[in-house]
Amino acid sequence: MSIYQYHLKDCLLYFAAFREDEKIGAKKLMRLWIAEEFVEIIEGKRSEDTAEEYLMDLIGRNLVMVSKSRSIGGVKTCYIHDLIFEFCKGEAKEKNFLQVLPGYDELSTFNEPPNLRRLSICSSGEDFIKSRLFCPHLARLLFFGATPGYKKFELLNISFLFCIYKNLNVLNLEGIELRLKELPAEVESLLCLRYLALSAWKMRFIPPSIAKLSHLETFCLNSKEKVSLRDSIWNMKKLRHVYVRGGVVIRLPSNDNVVENLSTLPNLDTLSCLCLCEEGESLYEEGENILRSIPNVRRLKVSDRQTGNGVLNMSRLECLESLTWLAYYCSSSWEHVEPPFPMNLKELSLRNLGLPCSKMSLIEELPNLEVLKLRDRAMEGQRWELMEGGFPKLRVLTLEALEVVEWMETDPDSDDYFPCLQQLKLFGIFNLKMMPACIGSISTLETINVSVCGDGVKSLVREIEEAQEYNGNENLRII
Repeated sequence: MSIYQYHLKDCLLYFAAFREDEKIGAKKLMRLWIAEEFVEIIEGKRSEDTAEEYLMDLIGRNLVMVSKSRSIGGVKTCYIHDLIFEFCKGEAKEKNFLQVLPGYDELSTFNEPPNLRRLSICSSGEDFIKSRLFCPHLARLLFFGATPGYKKFELLNISFLFCIYKNLNVLNLEGIELRLKELPAEVESLLCLRYLALSAWKMRFIPPSIAKLSHLETFCLNSKEKVSLRDSIWNMKKLRHVYVRGGVVIRLPSNDNVVENLSTLPNLDTLSCLCLCEEGESLYEEGENILRSIPNVRRLKVSDRQTGNGVLNMSRLECLESLTWLAYYCSSSWEHVEPPFPMNLKELSLRNLGLPCSKMSLIEELPNLEVLKLRDRAMEGQRWELMEGGFPKLRVLTLEALEVVEWMETDPDSDDYFPCLQQLKLFGIFNLKMMPACIGSISTLETINVSVCGDGVKSLVREIEEAQEYNGNENLRII
């Protein structure tokens, strides 16, 4: 068996760590594979790309099923059939690849076997605490609640975990709700950690000591609060993925020559969600320098909840492929993101930006854009004229809660609009009285999704449907 096949087998057996029939986020799964070192390191190639090839190979062999696809292509969530799940669970246990403990009886009687590599607990939090599980040599620990969607077990302290399991490479505690406002400083004990995922709705502060986790690649935190990451983060050179649900405020080093001597995170691939304000303070100046220090980031989510002075030069992010901008609406919010958007963007999602219709060319001219989502006053104005030759690769367009009234082509006689459009989604659109006639002749169009829209909008969509039928497109679906 080749090295590739061994890696592929490990990736498949890893599904036994999850709950039966669970729909698993593909990106999360691939990040875990990378942290587990299942993914071969190939010079000049991103590990995430290699991991995606592994996943597609397993799907191609009918071993893994796709439950939901991404709008830009690829897999959003996946799962395995019950029979394959039982095989993986049995094989993983027999090969000492993975031990699964599903309840109190198994937890309370479990004795750590020699060389146990990874342990998955699919049980209630109460059972986990009562069992007093002690496996000091364990390298990977994953905890999942017994029932998806069930209220998570609340835990006041996890310092004991950090003190016991000092050899961990992977720690996933998303199945436990931590009642903490600050991550315990004892986290610095986990010097080998590559993957850390936690749930703590009230957590607001990450101690500087987290920088001692010099091997950490992925940090995920489900918190409803804005979480403060101080300047020690700039020492974590292997960090690749930062996900903080409520938003993360990153501080720059507090020295006088911060711009000249700015540290960087050269491997950072994903940052979600960067907040540009904290306690009423505008962070645009720091935000500009932060963007400078993450030159290779590919996926970025930004939250701008307050108005402020300053402009962010987004165009310098030459590797950026996906940008989500959640703005606090004001008539000049859009000024904070000029000059133009990065030319390599494939996905762009904007909310409350207030971009004037006359400035839409900033987006239409993006040569690689495939998915565009405009929500909640992302665009300001009532008349949107499409630029001829714009949106050359756009496949998915979502318009939600916009005030636009007239949407039309600059040149009605030209057919150089939306050459690749496949999906048009309209949600909460009530004032629209005119849509581009070219949409009725786009041969690539597959679906138009209309939800919570006015009767006038529905009438316009029916006209498009009739035009598509007249032009021979019998595959168009109106949802």
